[in-house]
Amino acid sequence: MMESAFLVFFSIASGLLVAAGTFAFIAAIGIVPRMAKRTQTEQYIRFYEDIIVLGGVIGTTAMFVDYRLPPSTILAGSVALFVGIFVGILAMALAEVLNVMPVLMRRGRLTKGLPWLLLAFALGKVVGSLFYFFMDGFYVL
Repeated sequence: MMESAFLVFFSIASGLLVAAGTFAFIAAIGIVPRMAKRTQTEQYIRFYEDIIVLGGVIGTTAMFVDYRLPPSTILAGSVALFVGIFVGILAMALAEVLNVMPVLMRRGRLTKGLPWLLLAFALGKVVGSLFYFFMDGFYVL
C-alpha cells in the first residue's frame, strides 16, 4: 500500500515537473508574443496562452482517461493538423531564438534563397510525416 502511494505521488510530481518545464520553455522562447506580433493579433495573447495551457491539460489527461470521440476522418485530420502546426511553430521559434538560420546561411555561404530553404525544410518534414503515417510507423535505417 505504501509503495503504491509513493508511486502515485512520484508519478504526479514528475508529470508536474515535466509540464512546468515545457511551459517554461515555451514562455522563455516567447512563442506566443512573437506569433501574435507577426499576425498582428496582440489583443488575443491571453486567449492564446489559455488555449496552450488547455491543450496541455487535455493532452496530459488523454494519456490517463479514455476519451471516446466519434470516429471521424475530419476530426482526426484536424487534430493531426493542429498538433503539427504546434510542433512546427515550436521548432521554428526555437531555431529563431538560437539564430540557426543566420548561422546556416553564413556557414553554407548562402546569399540568396532563404525562402526556398525554409520551404524545403517544411516540405521535407511533411513528406517524412506522411511517409511515416502511410507506412504505419515503418522506419528506414
